[in-house]
Amino acid sequence: MTLLGVLVAINAAYMLVSPKAWFELPRWLTARGSLTKEQCATGSGALSIRITGAVMLAAVLWIIYDMLS
Repeated sequence: MTLLGVLVAINAAYMLVSPKAWFELPRWLTARGSLTKEQCATGSGALSIRITGAVMLAAVLWIIYDMLS
């Protein structure tokens, strides 16, 4: 469970900071599905990737906060 949380947090951080860099991560580390770098690395696609990363990171932090309190 901890490993899954770490992987999700890494993905979320990369998604939030740089969608282009997220597409450079190894395939086994990311959960891209049918997303491609050409579609989502710039413009509105990058915005949706950043929003998804922010939501994922918020969820991980919320779970950690709830576990510690």
